[in-house]
Amino acid sequence: MTAPADAALPPACTCRAPWAELVAVIEGQRLRARPADTLGPASALYRAQCATCGAHYPGHWRLVPGQRRTF
Repeated sequence: MTAPADAALPPACTCRAPWAELVAVIEGQRLRARPADTLGPASALYRAQCATCGAHYPGHWRLVPGQRRTF
């Protein structure tokens, strides 16, 4: 098996402070997220991304507690 070409790799965060602010779009709602050591329940179904540049976060993450969700 060979490594994927550079074009196939996901783009990295290009912000001055990489991954400073993460969001996850769940049911059309942008919710704040944070890096985590283990997978959270939402991260098994959704992807987090940088709130500024939109790059997909490659690591584990969890939602920030205390947010109001309107589903």
